[in-house]
Amino acid sequence: MNLYTLVLSLHVTVAILGLGPLMAVAILTRRPPVTTSGPRIMPPAPALRGFLRLLRISQVSLGLMFITGAAMIAIVHGAFGHRLWMIVSVVLFLGLGGIAGLTQRCFKKALMPSGTTDDIESAHRSLLTMCVIVAAIAWLMEAKPF
Repeated sequence: MNLYTLVLSLHVTVAILGLGPLMAVAILTRRPPVTTSGPRIMPPAPALRGFLRLLRISQVSLGLMFITGAAMIAIVHGAFGHRLWMIVSVVLFLGLGGIAGLTQRCFKKALMPSGTTDDIESAHRSLLTMCVIVAAIAWLMEAKPF
């Protein structure tokens, strides 16, 4: 096994373990149902704190993926660094980090006494967007279309 294969394996493992829970959290934060007796119900605070913890883990994994991705580019002496699919992937990756920060803010707002289901719905939309971006990056990395 060469160094590139080792770093690639670490990169993919971190992606799967760190970003895998995003879809689960997106499913769990879908729009709360309307009750017959009143407004939409907020998820319990322990669940929101758990979602926030999973999101923090995803953010750490984004940092590790950036490091391993940069290492892979360095190992191949920048061979992929100037390809359009790589540039688009990096831009999407940076956007993913920004959206993760916004999503974290939504969960923190929801945990405040003034938090509403609108905060959860915003987090849900952000999580779905993150899942689409992760899928697009994975496709770009595998297909190398341009």
